[in-house]
Amino acid sequence: MNRFPLTIPQQGLWSGHLLNDDKAMFNTAECIAFDGKVEAAVLVAALAKAVGECEALKGHFEDDKEAVCFVSHELPLAYEEVSLEHDDETLARAWAWADLRRPFELTQEAPCRFALLRGPGRDYLYSCVHHIALDGFGTTLLFQRIAELYAEGLAGEMNSPSPFGSLAEVLAEEASREQSGKNAAARAFWQEQLQGWPEVKSFGETRAPIAAEFIRESRPLPAALWQSLTGFADEHKLGWPDLLLAGLSAQLSLSSGQDKTLLGLMMMNRIGSASLTVPCMQMNITPLALTLGEELDLAGAAGAVAKAKRGVRKHQHYRYELLRRDLGLVGGDKRLFGPLVNIMPFDHARRFGPLSAHILNISAGPVEDLTIEVQVGVDGQPRLDLDANPGCYQQGDLAAIADTLFALLGRWLAEPARTLGTLKADWLAEQRASALIAGPSHEVIKARPVLEALCHFAAQTPDKIALIQSTAQGEARFSYEALLARSEQMAAALQAAGVAPGDKVGVMLARTPQAIFAQLAVLLAGAVYVPLDPEQPLERQGHILRLGEVKTLITQAEYRHKLASLFEGRTLLAGDLVSDDRLNQPTAGRAVAYLMFTSGSTGLPKGVAVSHGALDHFAAAARCRYHLNEEARMLQFAPFNFDASIEEVFATLSAGATLVLRTDALLESMPAFAAGVEQMGITHLDLPTAFWNEWVVALTAGQAHIPAGLTTVIIGGEAVYPEQLAQWQRQGRSDVRLFNTYGPTETTVVVTTQELQQEDPSQAQLPIGLPLPGMQALILGAGEQPAEEGELVLLGPQLANGYVGGVQGSFDTLRVGAELMPVYRTGDRVRLVSGRLVYLGRRDNEFKISGYRIQPGEVEAQLLALPGVDEACVQGVSIGSVRRLVAFVAGAERDSRVIKAQLARVLPAAMIPTDYRHYDQLPRTGSNKLDRKALLAAYQAGGEALTLGSETENRVGAIWQQILGLATMAPTDNFFELGGQSLQTIQIVNRLGAEFGVQVKVSDVFDHPRLDDFCRFLDGLLAEDEESVEMVW
Repeated sequence: MNRFPLTIPQQGLWSGHLLNDDKAMFNTAECIAFDGKVEAAVLVAALAKAVGECEALKGHFEDDKEAVCFVSHELPLAYEEVSLEHDDETLARAWAWADLRRPFELTQEAPCRFALLRGPGRDYLYSCVHHIALDGFGTTLLFQRIAELYAEGLAGEMNSPSPFGSLAEVLAEEASREQSGKNAAARAFWQEQLQGWPEVKSFGETRAPIAAEFIRESRPLPAALWQSLTGFADEHKLGWPDLLLAGLSAQLSLSSGQDKTLLGLMMMNRIGSASLTVPCMQMNITPLALTLGEELDLAGAAGAVAKAKRGVRKHQHYRYELLRRDLGLVGGDKRLFGPLVNIMPFDHARRFGPLSAHILNISAGPVEDLTIEVQVGVDGQPRLDLDANPGCYQQGDLAAIADTLFALLGRWLAEPARTLGTLKADWLAEQRASALIAGPSHEVIKARPVLEALCHFAAQTPDKIALIQSTAQGEARFSYEALLARSEQMAAALQAAGVAPGDKVGVMLARTPQAIFAQLAVLLAGAVYVPLDPEQPLERQGHILRLGEVKTLITQAEYRHKLASLFEGRTLLAGDLVSDDRLNQPTAGRAVAYLMFTSGSTGLPKGVAVSHGALDHFAAAARCRYHLNEEARMLQFAPFNFDASIEEVFATLSAGATLVLRTDALLESMPAFAAGVEQMGITHLDLPTAFWNEWVVALTAGQAHIPAGLTTVIIGGEAVYPEQLAQWQRQGRSDVRLFNTYGPTETTVVVTTQELQQEDPSQAQLPIGLPLPGMQALILGAGEQPAEEGELVLLGPQLANGYVGGVQGSFDTLRVGAELMPVYRTGDRVRLVSGRLVYLGRRDNEFKISGYRIQPGEVEAQLLALPGVDEACVQGVSIGSVRRLVAFVAGAERDSRVIKAQLARVLPAAMIPTDYRHYDQLPRTGSNKLDRKALLAAYQAGGEALTLGSETENRVGAIWQQILGLATMAPTDNFFELGGQSLQTIQIVNRLGAEFGVQVKVSDVFDHPRLDDFCRFLDGLLAEDEESVEMVW
């Protein structure tokens, strides 16, 4: 009985075995597939003798709590015979897979077991060995010895001496490496090679715990590819494995987007070693760090691989377990290398007496990420096996990896002079071209210019009503002929006032017909329309006027004084813009039609320049997708500085439909909104998703209805929640088309849509659908390659010209097929599910509230400009269907109301955080960056129940708290001083109506903004309601 201390690789495996709940994790298995029937008694005798000669297999492990050792001694052979119904390799593999999951009791039994699987015409010898005892080469030594002894047994005796060396020699060699300084030299080599290497990438982005069970994709290398590979290798005196690794490195570089690739190379670690004749666990994995220059051709790349391999081969003995520890890559999801590669360039023919045999690889052990094996069989034909961690890959992923490797390598072999850079660029361009996502092929549009369409309807249907405004005196109606006449007259007046084609003209007007005339007039004069919202802070308006280089401002008397100190250009009152002349000289094509300003990450608003061509195409595409025709009536709902107003105004008027201007009375309550829409005969609504959410709340509470005559509801600005959709569908109005829309301002309002009225609301995320006619989309993952999930990139005629001031931003060009195409990189993450786009979130921390696109960086910049604020972090938080901005601030100023008041001078209401958390110092990560995750986690873990003066105050206060995102509240708090905005006022009255069962109006909150005062009003309303119920009863 001999006792052996554990080798370094055995120590790592022992620790893994102890720490892992799955005690079969490190089992390995192979089958010898005979081409006939064996003499079972002789085979068992050969097996027993071979195992008896192998010190690593005959014995068990002992752990005395101070040290672990292997005790080598005689043990009964673990062996059984199994009958197979058919001579089917699949049956043998299935049996082996099932047995593989049986763990070994390492401290009580030998780390191996065997079985003879007997079919009617052929047999299989199954071997299952714990990895702590043998590696793949050790198993090969064992099988060779079994074959030798079996042949001897058939001849009558088994008396040849054992060819195996001793474990003691392996242990002595291991100790000498440390003592001689070889390990120190290797450690220094690897530190120099890998220190500062970029994050290790593989073919998948997901990381998962190491897996005992894996998925496999097996492929023979195509004959033509194999012939080209070996032929090129012979011609250039290269090894074909190096050519294969060059192709694999190119593929991984494409997948990861990194020029540097880090593969793991399986090394048997036995050449020149005593272990060459010792069945044991000796194999090692060495990192192969490759930086293949983009200028290299195929031969050059393979030569660079060969050179890198020679460099690491000198230090292949240094254990990768030690290397991980040296580099701080132990634990969590840290990795030393990407895909693991095992290339076996030849296989020996195996003979068992008169029978030939081949090996069925069942499992070489657990898989961390992806193991790529290439083995040349005894027939000289190679096979590719991809074994993958199922937590990281799906079967389809493996098929795609194999297909891409074969295709990419085949292309390079066909044109070996092509450089690596060209190979990758051409490949990516072709893949993008084949991955373009477009809308239904039957949608074909002709993008007639918007103003030309308006002129057409004015000429063909001059009396058709184009525009309606409800007033206290009744309805003001304008026909298409009158609309065009007023607009052309105003355009002539603008020209007479000095407005030239291309000039930027700001329009700050209330929601009246004059505002529509002005918008059209600016375009008819060949100028650029710049919408301004009179409700926004003056300082922000000043930024827009300055950044947009606005020369002329059209406004009305009550707004004129607001910008007097900020605008030195020409100010014109809309009512004064009259003329006997008419002007219709619009620009077209790439000429800018309008500027729309959005939130910018620099602290200032960012202006998007949209061309006439983009506007014309969008209007035509929207008309097609929404079935917007002459019979339609569209409610003009959005503020004019929202690009949704562009959709409402220009798509409607270019369709010959009727545009109905929203009145403030429609926003008094959801019942008032629904009733007003029905009374106006509206067919098409274009609403912020946040407003639609409130409508759904009112519908569910029975406080509102879906108007008769309504055919289409278009929503957008933020994600649709599945529970809201389910409640909408329960209203039973499947005849109303509900469009979920998506579109950055940079792509002209809307670029994708999805009808939701029949959509399954049980989905985790609802689709945003497919692009409008003529538009296309790409999903790009790492390395700019097409992916099922990644960043959404948009292409097509709706792309804006860019940002004002020449800022490049997210506009770019990209090779798609043979063309270099303009694209817009949205920064949004999407996934393709069942052929439709599904929105997943932002790649950065941009957030949308009430349709506003908010860059937290802009809000943070304004916070940091305030006295008493030293640090600031702004994050968007979603709670149910309610979204809010939260500010985390550090500094002397602790009064949130003071901060809000100062922000209100420079930011729109939707961009002002409603909730504030004050710190002495904001938490930071190890790299000294603000720890946004920690701040968000602390916020979400908080939350206090309100305790106010009465039940009504508690119930109303809880609703205010939810909508405004407040931690605490007092009875004397004022709704608007707390940060209440227009949409939040609607949300409040809507939720109060659902909670208390009475109709509350927006004006009630304005009349009673203090919590205690509002609650007294509400108690009175409830008392009146109870009295009316009693009287009816």
